[in-house]
Amino acid sequence: MYNHILVPIDGSQQSDRALDHAIKLSKHGYPNARITIIHVSPQIILNEPLMSVPLSDTLAEEGQKIVEPASAKLMENRVAFKSVTLTGDPSTTICQQADTDGHDLIVMGCRGVGLMSEILLGSVSHGVIKHANCPVLIIK
Repeated sequence: MYNHILVPIDGSQQSDRALDHAIKLSKHGYPNARITIIHVSPQIILNEPLMSVPLSDTLAEEGQKIVEPASAKLMENRVAFKSVTLTGDPSTTICQQADTDGHDLIVMGCRGVGLMSEILLGSVSHGVIKHANCPVLIIK
């Protein structure tokens, strides 16, 4: 039985579908399950500022714009949840969060960019599948 579901979100249609699936799981299959939505902004290291606004502030604002609609959807569906926004390598940070908070399932989207792109660039979903210590459900 799943009690604590982690849903990484990035504002894509795939992550929206993953959130919808997690909501269905929590409402129909596992009614006591809590959901944590997580948005991870990639860590960007610069030697000089690009603009007058600190980049970390801009990334935090963008992350909040992604988290707000997901939070609204969870409230609308009356699902117990919390939201987390972090900075770092997305796949590593997602796996660390799952371990730290004791999540027993990760539900996430997959863009399906193709084997060659995944080999050359890697993918967050592939990294999570490879390194997570709990089951990972990929939603296409």
